[in-house]
Amino acid sequence: MHQTTVSLPENVYEQLGGDAEAVAGTLKSLAADHAELQRSIATYTDHGDSPSALNEDEAGPARLSKLRPPIGQLLEFDLESVEPGQAEISFQPGPEHANPMGTLHGGVICDIGDAAMGIAYATTLDSRESFTTLELDVKFLRPVWDQPPTATGTVVNGGRTIGLVECDVAGPDEELVAHLQSVCMTLRGESAEGR
Repeated sequence: MHQTTVSLPENVYEQLGGDAEAVAGTLKSLAADHAELQRSIATYTDHGDSPSALNEDEAGPARLSKLRPPIGQLLEFDLESVEPGQAEISFQPGPEHANPMGTLHGGVICDIGDAAMGIAYATTLDSRESFTTLELDVKFLRPVWDQPPTATGTVVNGGRTIGLVECDVAGPDEELVAHLQSVCMTLRGESAEGR
Protein backbone atom coordinates (compact mmCIF):
# COMPACT_ATOMS: atom_id res chain seq x y z
CA MET A 1 0.00 0.00 0.00
CA HIS A 2 1.23 3.47 -0.86
CA GLN A 3 0.52 6.46 1.38
CA THR A 4 0.31 10.04 0.18
CA THR A 5 -0.20 13.28 2.05
CA VAL A 6 -2.70 15.67 0.48
CA SER A 7 -3.14 19.33 1.43
CA LEU A 8 -6.57 20.77 0.79
CA PRO A 9 -7.81 24.36 0.97
CA GLU A 10 -10.06 24.83 4.01
CA ASN A 11 -13.21 25.37 1.92
CA VAL A 12 -12.60 22.13 -0.04
CA TYR A 13 -12.00 20.24 3.21
CA GLU A 14 -15.32 21.56 4.57
CA GLN A 15 -17.17 20.66 1.34
CA LEU A 16 -15.88 17.10 1.65
CA GLY A 17 -17.41 16.78 5.10
CA GLY A 18 -14.91 18.47 7.40
CA ASP A 19 -14.05 15.21 9.15
CA ALA A 20 -10.54 13.79 8.55
CA GLU A 21 -11.78 10.20 8.26
CA ALA A 22 -14.64 11.10 5.89
CA VAL A 23 -12.33 13.24 3.73
CA ALA A 24 -9.73 10.46 3.58
CA GLY A 25 -12.45 7.99 2.54
CA THR A 26 -13.71 10.33 -0.17
CA LEU A 27 -10.20 10.89 -1.53
CA LYS A 28 -9.45 7.16 -1.44
CA SER A 29 -12.67 6.44 -3.37
CA LEU A 30 -11.87 9.15 -5.93
CA ALA A 31 -8.35 7.78 -6.40
CA ALA A 32 -9.69 4.23 -6.91
CA ASP A 33 -12.25 5.50 -9.45
CA HIS A 34 -9.52 7.43 -11.26
CA ALA A 35 -7.24 4.37 -11.37
CA GLU A 36 -10.07 2.22 -12.77
CA LEU A 37 -10.85 4.86 -15.41
CA GLN A 38 -7.17 4.96 -16.43
CA ARG A 39 -7.13 1.14 -16.78
CA SER A 40 -10.25 1.33 -18.91
CA ILE A 41 -8.76 4.02 -21.15
CA ALA A 42 -5.57 1.98 -21.54
CA THR A 43 -7.66 -1.01 -22.61
CA TYR A 44 -9.22 0.98 -25.44
CA THR A 45 -6.12 2.71 -26.76
CA ASP A 46 -2.99 1.55 -28.49
CA HIS A 47 -1.05 2.58 -25.36
CA GLY A 48 -2.47 -0.16 -23.18
CA ASP A 49 -2.65 -3.90 -23.08
CA SER A 50 -5.23 -5.67 -25.20
CA PRO A 51 -8.36 -6.43 -23.24
CA SER A 52 -7.70 -9.75 -21.54
CA ALA A 53 -11.40 -10.38 -20.98
CA LEU A 54 -12.15 -10.28 -24.71
CA ASN A 55 -11.78 -13.21 -27.03
CA GLU A 56 -10.73 -11.99 -30.49
CA ASP A 57 -12.73 -14.77 -32.16
CA GLU A 58 -15.86 -13.96 -30.22
CA ALA A 59 -18.34 -11.61 -31.87
CA GLY A 60 -21.69 -10.05 -31.12
CA PRO A 61 -23.42 -9.86 -27.75
CA ALA A 62 -21.16 -12.30 -25.88
CA ARG A 63 -18.12 -10.13 -26.62
CA LEU A 64 -19.86 -6.81 -25.99
CA SER A 65 -21.38 -7.82 -22.67
CA LYS A 66 -17.82 -7.90 -21.26
CA LEU A 67 -16.94 -4.36 -22.31
CA ARG A 68 -16.89 -1.31 -20.06
CA PRO A 69 -15.75 1.60 -22.24
CA PRO A 70 -14.06 4.63 -20.63
CA ILE A 71 -17.10 6.88 -21.21
CA GLY A 72 -19.27 4.31 -19.44
CA GLN A 73 -16.92 4.47 -16.47
CA LEU A 74 -16.81 8.26 -16.49
CA LEU A 75 -20.59 8.69 -16.62
CA GLU A 76 -21.19 5.47 -14.67
CA PHE A 77 -23.86 4.11 -16.97
CA ASP A 78 -24.64 0.40 -16.99
CA LEU A 79 -25.18 -2.02 -19.85
CA GLU A 80 -28.35 -3.76 -18.73
CA SER A 81 -28.86 -6.09 -21.68
CA VAL A 82 -27.41 -6.86 -25.07
CA GLU A 83 -28.74 -9.17 -27.77
CA PRO A 84 -28.37 -9.27 -31.55
CA GLY A 85 -29.34 -5.86 -32.88
CA GLN A 86 -30.33 -4.38 -29.53
CA ALA A 87 -28.76 -2.95 -26.37
CA GLU A 88 -30.14 -1.29 -23.25
CA ILE A 89 -28.24 1.14 -21.02
CA SER A 90 -29.40 2.55 -17.71
CA PHE A 91 -28.12 5.70 -16.05
CA GLN A 92 -28.53 7.30 -12.63
CA PRO A 93 -28.15 11.08 -12.99
CA GLY A 94 -26.60 13.16 -10.24
CA PRO A 95 -26.26 16.90 -9.67
CA GLU A 96 -22.95 16.86 -11.59
CA HIS A 97 -24.87 15.94 -14.78
CA ALA A 98 -27.19 18.96 -14.70
CA ASN A 99 -27.37 21.81 -17.17
CA PRO A 100 -27.72 25.44 -15.94
CA MET A 101 -31.50 24.97 -15.58
CA GLY A 102 -31.03 22.03 -13.22
CA THR A 103 -32.22 19.30 -15.58
CA LEU A 104 -30.15 16.46 -17.01
CA HIS A 105 -27.80 17.88 -19.65
CA GLY A 106 -28.86 16.99 -23.19
CA GLY A 107 -25.31 15.90 -24.00
CA VAL A 108 -25.55 13.16 -21.37
CA ILE A 109 -28.87 11.95 -22.79
CA CYS A 110 -27.28 11.98 -26.23
CA ASP A 111 -24.26 10.08 -24.90
CA ILE A 112 -26.20 7.23 -23.33
CA GLY A 113 -28.36 6.99 -26.46
CA ASP A 114 -25.28 6.98 -28.70
CA ALA A 115 -23.69 4.25 -26.56
CA ALA A 116 -26.83 2.08 -26.72
CA MET A 117 -27.00 2.48 -30.50
CA GLY A 118 -23.28 1.80 -30.92
CA ILE A 119 -23.42 -1.38 -28.87
CA ALA A 120 -26.56 -2.52 -30.72
CA TYR A 121 -24.83 -1.96 -34.07
CA ALA A 122 -21.64 -3.64 -32.88
CA THR A 123 -23.61 -6.84 -32.18
CA THR A 124 -24.10 -7.21 -35.94
CA LEU A 125 -20.35 -7.15 -36.68
CA ASP A 126 -17.82 -9.94 -36.66
CA SER A 127 -14.68 -9.80 -34.51
CA ARG A 128 -12.54 -8.30 -37.31
CA GLU A 129 -14.96 -5.47 -38.09
CA SER A 130 -15.46 -2.13 -36.41
CA PHE A 131 -17.61 0.90 -37.19
CA THR A 132 -17.85 4.63 -37.02
CA THR A 133 -20.83 6.93 -36.65
CA LEU A 134 -21.50 9.08 -39.74
CA GLU A 135 -24.53 10.95 -38.44
CA LEU A 136 -26.30 11.37 -35.12
CA ASP A 137 -29.68 13.02 -34.66
CA VAL A 138 -31.49 13.59 -31.39
CA LYS A 139 -34.96 14.91 -30.59
CA PHE A 140 -35.53 15.93 -26.95
CA LEU A 141 -39.15 15.49 -25.85
CA ARG A 142 -39.21 16.21 -22.09
CA PRO A 143 -36.77 17.15 -19.33
CA VAL A 144 -35.24 14.78 -16.83
CA TRP A 145 -34.23 15.82 -13.32
CA ASP A 146 -33.00 13.00 -11.12
CA GLN A 147 -35.06 10.14 -12.55
CA PRO A 148 -32.94 7.32 -14.02
CA PRO A 149 -33.45 7.14 -17.80
CA THR A 150 -32.97 3.99 -19.86
CA ALA A 151 -31.71 4.05 -23.45
CA THR A 152 -32.70 1.20 -25.78
CA GLY A 153 -30.81 1.08 -29.08
CA THR A 154 -32.16 -1.03 -31.93
CA VAL A 155 -30.68 -1.72 -35.36
CA VAL A 156 -33.33 -0.80 -37.95
CA ASN A 157 -31.26 -1.69 -41.01
CA GLY A 158 -27.85 -3.33 -40.73
CA GLY A 159 -26.72 -3.11 -44.34
CA ARG A 160 -23.38 -4.49 -45.52
CA THR A 161 -21.62 -1.13 -45.14
CA ILE A 162 -24.14 1.46 -43.90
CA GLY A 163 -26.65 0.85 -41.13
CA LEU A 164 -29.46 2.75 -39.47
CA VAL A 165 -29.94 2.53 -35.71
CA GLU A 166 -32.61 4.10 -33.48
CA CYS A 167 -32.81 4.68 -29.76
CA ASP A 168 -35.58 5.59 -27.38
CA VAL A 169 -34.57 7.13 -24.07
CA ALA A 170 -37.34 6.72 -21.51
CA GLY A 171 -37.81 7.62 -17.87
CA PRO A 172 -38.81 5.14 -15.16
CA ASP A 173 -42.45 5.89 -15.98
CA GLU A 174 -41.68 4.69 -19.55
CA GLU A 175 -42.51 8.13 -20.94
CA LEU A 176 -40.31 8.99 -23.91
CA VAL A 177 -37.59 11.52 -23.00
CA ALA A 178 -35.71 11.57 -26.31
CA HIS A 179 -35.52 9.78 -29.65
CA LEU A 180 -32.22 9.34 -31.47
CA GLN A 181 -31.16 8.02 -34.87
CA SER A 182 -27.68 7.13 -35.99
CA VAL A 183 -26.15 6.24 -39.34
CA CYS A 184 -23.18 3.89 -38.88
CA MET A 185 -20.56 2.70 -41.34
CA THR A 186 -18.94 -0.73 -40.96
CA LEU A 187 -15.14 -0.70 -41.18
CA ARG A 188 -13.15 -3.67 -42.45
CA GLY A 189 -9.50 -4.53 -43.09
CA GLU A 190 -7.04 -1.69 -42.52
CA SER A 191 -9.88 0.74 -41.80
CA ALA A 192 -10.92 -1.35 -38.79
CA GLU A 193 -7.43 -1.75 -37.29
CA GLY A 194 -6.96 -0.04 -33.95
CA ARG A 195 -10.65 0.91 -33.67
